[in-house]
Amino acid sequence: NMQGKRVLMVVTLGLAGWLVIPLLARVQQSGAEAGYSLAEGDGKALVAASCAGCHSMETSLRRGRSREEWVITVNDMVSRGAPIVPADAETMIDYLAEHYGFDFVPPLDQFVMVWVDRQGNVEPLAAPPGAYNRPMLSPDGTQVAMDIPSDTTSDIWIYDIPSDELRRLTFEGNNRSATWSNDGQWVAFGSDRHQSPEGGRSYREDHEAYRKRADGSGEAERLTDAEFNHGPQRWTPDGKTLAISEIHPETGRDLWMLPFEGDRTPWLFLATPVLEGGVSFSADGNWVAYTTGKPGQREVVVRAFPGAEPAHQITTGGGIEVVW
Repeated sequence: NMQGKRVLMVVTLGLAGWLVIPLLARVQQSGAEAGYSLAEGDGKALVAASCAGCHSMETSLRRGRSREEWVITVNDMVSRGAPIVPADAETMIDYLAEHYGFDFVPPLDQFVMVWVDRQGNVEPLAAPPGAYNRPMLSPDGTQVAMDIPSDTTSDIWIYDIPSDELRRLTFEGNNRSATWSNDGQWVAFGSDRHQSPEGGRSYREDHEAYRKRADGSGEAERLTDAEFNHGPQRWTPDGKTLAISEIHPETGRDLWMLPFEGDRTPWLFLATPVLEGGVSFSADGNWVAYTTGKPGQREVVVRAFPGAEPAHQITTGGGIEVVW
């Protein structure tokens, strides 16, 4: 997300220093550090010493397990050469089963938002660390829309940079992948709110594109209603069309265009056997850049818009997060 001579970035703060990747800053420490706090109890020191020697506590405790599963896990550690005597193994199993049992919910990853200028200087925003996902900077550079998960759902929140205010935009279902309209008046997002809450909603199984006024007024408007899953990508510079993605069982993730004039019938822009996404329109609206390929093998392609031809592959060694 660019703003003049600086950019809102995602950076990871590890033991080796700052690793910059667009959009947020994540604080990461090994299990031996204070960043991942183990529950108090008999066996805490043994678990910290035995597990952190090979990997982080965050990795070890990414999910809760039954006592039987912890027995298998600890015995597997011993079989792989971990210096754990039988008495210590039993203490560790008791501790893990009590504090990290089947109903344990791991803490959410914590991130901080920062500005990074062209010289690489990092300036943290005032917002406290949080479980921020997929943040998007508003067109005027004063607000950040993002999805923030809780224990049970995920909602769209907006952080106002000048006032240091974080406010919730959505209140129903699971909501993800916010994107701003070009005038900053609307936020589009994917949601499963149309599903019945009885029996539990599933974003992965069924989600559609919605939009809601950025100031929170009014109700969310459903934008798509079709057989497959749909989510918003980006608006064209004139604000008249929203690029949306469709998850198709035969052609992967395809790109459609949803016009906001006329009968508002979506039209197919591009469908291939691989995944398309990460849409970004040029300032004049005559070109659209996007990522294409299989997971782990993504490349950036630019196509004429709206005609889709000619097309030019921009990268050969991988590329994501396209910004004009």
